[in-house]
Amino acid sequence: MTQYAIPSEPKVLWTTDLKRIDVPPIIFGEAVYVLADNGTLWSLNKKTGQKNWKAQMDGWVFQTSTPACNGDKVIAATDSGYLAAFDVSTGQNLWTSHLSNKRFECPLTYVDGNVYVGEGSAYGKKLKKYFCFSEEGTELWNASRESHGYMWCGACKAGNFLIYGDNDGILFSINRDSGNIVDLLNLSDSSRINFARSDRGRIRNSVSYQGGHLYTASESSANSGYVWKVGFDKLNGSFLNEGWSSSMGFSTSTPVVYEGRVYVGLGEHGYPGAMACLDDATGEPVWTYPVEAGVKSSPVISTAGDRPRICFTAAKVNGSVHCIEDVGFEARPIWNFNPPDQGYILAGVAVSDDCVYFGTEDGHLYCLFDSKGIELAAESNSAD
Repeated sequence: MTQYAIPSEPKVLWTTDLKRIDVPPIIFGEAVYVLADNGTLWSLNKKTGQKNWKAQMDGWVFQTSTPACNGDKVIAATDSGYLAAFDVSTGQNLWTSHLSNKRFECPLTYVDGNVYVGEGSAYGKKLKKYFCFSEEGTELWNASRESHGYMWCGACKAGNFLIYGDNDGILFSINRDSGNIVDLLNLSDSSRINFARSDRGRIRNSVSYQGGHLYTASESSANSGYVWKVGFDKLNGSFLNEGWSSSMGFSTSTPVVYEGRVYVGLGEHGYPGAMACLDDATGEPVWTYPVEAGVKSSPVISTAGDRPRICFTAAKVNGSVHCIEDVGFEARPIWNFNPPDQGYILAGVAVSDDCVYFGTEDGHLYCLFDSKGIELAAESNSAD
């Protein structure tokens, strides 16, 4: 969610050639940070694209763990099991820890001075850990459990609890002080929730929290999966029999909730995709907006205008970035931007100062600005 506007007529303000990009960039202050292949972490000026610095971590090609920033340091994790922190101004390495040979594949969660990250899907179902680190690099605890791992499974905070899902379709509630598992919910357990599903599938996205409820999605095959709303008691950390599950199809997209509506991407690689809008009270679809490929990442919702605008990517070779507007019982297309390179687009976008940032697997990072706004300003100056 962002209060910044999404461009109405996007043009490339700048682009820069980095390395393969599979995570969305993060933006803090005047800098854009992005983790690229081989564990290369870049800092760039968000207005010009000029490279401030780069830092090299130990990593293979496919990096899917989105970094985090607290204003003083950037913290990043790689598929080689390393977690490291870097000075935002210089890129100097502040500390490095090798924690795992099971890869890190989920976005970092930075909350109240602590960093959370889970081990990935490597080596099948084994003992996997979800770590809590201080921003100084001290391991505070880890929650260990037999699991297929945490691929793209970022966490969220609700009260004094950390909530995340795993590839086995289970939600966890963890005490953030001790690391103890307070509650867990198998989404197939009809004794716990009356909207359970026997084919619950895998959770492969981050969990979000709003208004006493958790939101996530799952996939059980290329054509099937669910969007979930689950009640949560943030005083004692327990999951509640409140909410719904909606059969919307394959999804690895984190739902975004705004003004009684839930927005979520649908579709697997190699299949058609869609952006969906659901009624938050019932889980019933309000509208779906089909696109050329699966929407595997999470949407960004801009609340700057009279109607919500939704910006998202379609995951395919030579993929596109889409912007649509929610006009009630349907979505209205605003624009579709196909970048000039042929790279696969997996990750979503970031929005800051009315610009849209995204990367491709060809290694290009783009900044789109609103050419319409520039033209209007020029016309106004001319009239004066």
